[in-house]
Amino acid sequence: MNSSGNTDTIAVSIPFGYMPQLDALRAFAVLFVLIQHWLTDRSWLLSVPFGMIGVTLFFVLSGFLISRILLQSKLTAESNNTGVLHVLRQFYIRRTLRIFPIYYITLIILFIFNIENIRDIFIWFIFYASNIYFYLIHDWAGVLSHLWTLAVEEQFYIIWPLILLFTPRKHLLKIIIIMILTGPVSRTVLFYFSDKSEITIDLISILMPTCMDCFALGGLLAYLRIYKDKNFDFNNIFAYLFLALNILILVVSGFFEENIYKIFIYRFSVSVISMYLIAKAGIGFNGHLKKIFENRYLIYFGKISYGIYLFHAFIPPLYKYFNLPQSGNIYLQFFFQGAILTLLSSISWYIIE
Repeated sequence: MNSSGNTDTIAVSIPFGYMPQLDALRAFAVLFVLIQHWLTDRSWLLSVPFGMIGVTLFFVLSGFLISRILLQSKLTAESNNTGVLHVLRQFYIRRTLRIFPIYYITLIILFIFNIENIRDIFIWFIFYASNIYFYLIHDWAGVLSHLWTLAVEEQFYIIWPLILLFTPRKHLLKIIIIMILTGPVSRTVLFYFSDKSEITIDLISILMPTCMDCFALGGLLAYLRIYKDKNFDFNNIFAYLFLALNILILVVSGFFEENIYKIFIYRFSVSVISMYLIAKAGIGFNGHLKKIFENRYLIYFGKISYGIYLFHAFIPPLYKYFNLPQSGNIYLQFFFQGAILTLLSSISWYIIE
């Protein structure tokens, strides 16, 4: 479709619209992270990289939703001759009010109790740079380690609006594709030049550029929805063949040790599959899948997923510290800890977020 006025008129008319099934996807994403971090002695479960899958799904979803808001707002601003600086300002205000309060409250509490000696490295967390710190020291920081994803998200929020809002439309698709390629290329380059005895593949993959394919694939979906078809969902034979290829890549590469080929393609394939799921859920699954993805409990867990992710690493040590009921059944204990986490995240959602 060309860049005529008719296209813009169609795009501007697309409502933001709440997509409940995307909250269900968030719920699955955060559940995968909990499985990875709370069931660490269940090797048969951890043979699947649930944590990476969950985080990647979060990143692609963020890329889609943020890009959709920005591109829609950009079109509206252009049609009203208000300029994109207003859009940029409003975006940063909304993101700040949504993300900062509970994050910094959590940091203050961690500082007061000096959890994992956070006072010594506090500045890295204040400025959302913990991922850079972990990469530089080639190590993690206990229960603070999961905060790297929030750092990556915030770094993405800084640069992505500038890219989308100030890139002319005729170049936008090319820029998005370049950003998609940035992820696997940067991971491959870092892997090739890194000392494998000092740094793990996980630490190579926590810098913002190495995650860019996740975000930009979500951005690609938003671009296609805004400028091509508001119900675009890759519903053609070539798209399904590409999806099948990525699923095959995941299955086959799971049998191999980390190597330069796997580091290039593995997360990209997870991101592609995530993009397909988001495309379908954004329109709405039908039949039995509709019942699953519109389950009110799943949707609720998706709504409070930010708090669940932010707090989840602190629950097991707190559970043990307060000598709460210990169970010989790790899955039952998973349920008890999950109930506490849900309560805490619900309080955060209604009072702070």
